[in-house]
Amino acid sequence: MNHCILAYRLASLYALLDEKQSALGWLRRAVELGYHNYPWYVRDKNLDKVRSDPGFQNILTEVRTRWESYKQLLDG
Repeated sequence: MNHCILAYRLASLYALLDEKQSALGWLRRAVELGYHNYPWYVRDKNLDKVRSDPGFQNILTEVRTRWESYKQLLDG
């Protein structure tokens, strides 16, 4: 399994367990490893317990920026 997806899944698990700091740490790691699937971050119900955290909002902003830059490259 790809390391970035594994980090994301761990973040999701920690979020479900309401262990916010661990969830955010693994989300940051997922981003560092290249998991930039913005629509998934937005739709994943497993992340609902961390969604209002400012740390999550910062991560989401970074992922959205990366996602949009990829779209621009593809749309040319």
